[in-house]
Amino acid sequence: MIKFLGSADDVRRYDNAVARDPQTGIITGAEPRELGTPLSPKAMLFVHGFSGTGNNFHELPDRVAAQGWHVRVMLLPGHGRSPFLFEETSAEELLGAVLEELRALRARHETVVLCGHSMGGALATLAAAQVPLDGLVLAAPYYAVTFKWFYLLTAERWATLLSPIIRWIHNPPDRQPVKRREVSREILCYPWIPTRAFRTAMALAERARNPEVLRRVQCPTLLLHSTQDNVTDPGTAARAFAHVGSAEKTAVWLDNSDHIIFWDYDREQVARETTEFLKSLPLH
Repeated sequence: MIKFLGSADDVRRYDNAVARDPQTGIITGAEPRELGTPLSPKAMLFVHGFSGTGNNFHELPDRVAAQGWHVRVMLLPGHGRSPFLFEETSAEELLGAVLEELRALRARHETVVLCGHSMGGALATLAAAQVPLDGLVLAAPYYAVTFKWFYLLTAERWATLLSPIIRWIHNPPDRQPVKRREVSREILCYPWIPTRAFRTAMALAERARNPEVLRRVQCPTLLLHSTQDNVTDPGTAARAFAHVGSAEKTAVWLDNSDHIIFWDYDREQVARETTEFLKSLPLH
């Protein structure tokens, strides 16, 4: 039987058992990464999603670096260490970390592009509305959870109702949202999710799908989203994308993936569309 709910003791057992760097406390495989030459005039920042790590991008950062880009794969606050830290991480801390990474890249590189997946897509939207960017890739961005009839209420409504009484939800490693079930355990995410964090992500999504925010996104923008995404709602993403203010924007709809598109059956198309988008950008 699958265990859906847990306790603080379950989370402590996970924290004590998982392999991690003794100096940083970062879980093995979750480390932030720097790829490509630091002297490249062009740089790309990858921002992972809710409860995830940079590992969720699979090989795409390496492929971008191979095209001559300096690549930074960040680790969001509260992630890659302990679910207890995630529980205490605020929306402002998450957004502030992305903005700080962008400032550091802009100080060293002439061209800066941002790629955000899932909750990272909401963060990328908010960042792109605040700071000048040369390109934006929104990969299955979280603006709303995909609704299923048997939910009765939206997932966001359930999270609001249940978070005061349920603290931890189990996220089984073998049930990641990919159609390629054989790779599920290779995708590194927390196996225990604090319900308080759902409300943090919801607040970011609500801000990011605001048409006024979206209209302030002026850089060339690429949307990559699966029509079969069971986590982030494709319809809401399409409606949000229509409000993006950029005159240069392209939506690519995938047919054979779930949410973590970088690991799924459409991964080659995702890599191809991303690298072609980067080639199309006017470089400084």
